[in-house]
Amino acid sequence: MTVDKVETYVEGFDELLDGGIPKGSVVLICGTPGTMKTSLAYSIIHSNATNGSKGLFISLEEGRDELVSAMNELGMDELDEESLYILDVGAIRREHKQEEVSKDWFDILSKYIEHRVRESDFGIVGIDSLAALYSLFKLENPRRELFHFFGFLKELGATVLMVSEIPYGKDQLVSFEEDFLADGIFLLRQYEVGETDVQLRIRCVKMRKCKHYQGYLTLMRANDKFMVTRVISE
Repeated sequence: MTVDKVETYVEGFDELLDGGIPKGSVVLICGTPGTMKTSLAYSIIHSNATNGSKGLFISLEEGRDELVSAMNELGMDELDEESLYILDVGAIRREHKQEEVSKDWFDILSKYIEHRVRESDFGIVGIDSLAALYSLFKLENPRRELFHFFGFLKELGATVLMVSEIPYGKDQLVSFEEDFLADGIFLLRQYEVGETDVQLRIRCVKMRKCKHYQGYLTLMRANDKFMVTRVISE
């Protein structure tokens, strides 16, 4: 059976992902601070939007203007809202600061995502980040609640990218069991080469419905695009 794929538009990467991310997958983009997780997620959504698949990017902490400015610096021009809509949840929360504790932001956000995906036909959705999402509600039974949340995301039919930050010094990729629930995981890490050089590397840890390359690749941003190459120096 042929599986429809969503391209990452990272030069050299889609070929190693057997054509891209299987459509409708929920993918975690994990890494320590400074590994360009948000930039990569936004780039994948921006590139797809530029090529006709509308995207929704949900920023839970960084303001819309700051995000757009940072992405412009990387060569990603601002697109019209019909192509790529940026939801600044932080701004909404600040406007309702007095009601913050009483509101069920998690439920509000879930309903919003479902409504916008259905009504606006968004093919790809980004959520930045998991840690900020968890701050919106208290997980009393993380395993059960996240099982249902990931199930909700998969039922949307859109491809979902979720940014997940790994604290320095931690080996664990996620806070709970998100790695089992996700269809795919991209791991970003900074790798010291010699005494002075640091390379950014990416590895596809898992991707269901996909025969992918499992090793690390060097990830670079050049000429306004991401690209990967095989690791050639240690």
